[in-house]
Amino acid sequence: PAAPRYMGAALLCAALATPCGGFAPGTGSHPGRAVARRVSDRSVSHGPRAVLVPSPFQIPSVALQYGDTDVDFTTRLVDFGLGLKSSGRVRIEAPVQTVWDLVTDYEQHPEIIPNIISTRVERGSGQLVLNQVGLLSSKLNLRTEMRLAVTETYLSELALTRVSGHGFMDFSARYRLTSLGDHCLLQYEVDAKPCPIFPMPLVQRKVKKEVPRMLSALRAAAIERHAGARSGGAAALPVALQNHRHGDTHRHPPRSRA
Repeated sequence: PAAPRYMGAALLCAALATPCGGFAPGTGSHPGRAVARRVSDRSVSHGPRAVLVPSPFQIPSVALQYGDTDVDFTTRLVDFGLGLKSSGRVRIEAPVQTVWDLVTDYEQHPEIIPNIISTRVERGSGQLVLNQVGLLSSKLNLRTEMRLAVTETYLSELALTRVSGHGFMDFSARYRLTSLGDHCLLQYEVDAKPCPIFPMPLVQRKVKKEVPRMLSALRAAAIERHAGARSGGAAALPVALQNHRHGDTHRHPPRSRA
């Protein structure tokens, strides 16, 4: 009959127009998800309706607050649900130089970033590598261990790429710094594919929790370090000078002597 064929074609067209969504029969609802927009043909008065529903693979951009810190954050699944792509950003009331010194002070990361347990730095052969242990779940005592190759673009970008380790089959992260006069915009992006032993919902919840916490912690530490530098206290010692004391001078451009 022509009517069923027409209804089937209408539903098929609606399905093709649905990005990462699906069909919800009857009332147009989908368990656990709010209906974003309804797509229907007014000429079809009876039968199932095609609707757009939010994708279960994406958490929309949200503004989260940690203490007095507002963090923009978004995350979504990629590679048919096997990978995760997340990003966050925060405005820091400190100059870009202070923020750069902080994010490249790798030995101090365990003292600043909540989910990093330890960091050991390898320097040599023109390549900087971090041996990093992270906490995925304290209740289950799940940890990740990775060797991360570091690529620095002074005062602009810091990239971390997995070399080896367990916990993630693929992992890459990127800090981006943008100067806003006396302030700095810090952005963090991460692409990760966890090992099958780590359930993706657990990893996604952890990332949603830890990325804003990390950005909030870095903001607080940068403001404190900048305040110490202005007051001339012990915290005023530049990270570049601390690195020089340890024989590490490659991550900052050489300074000309008078």
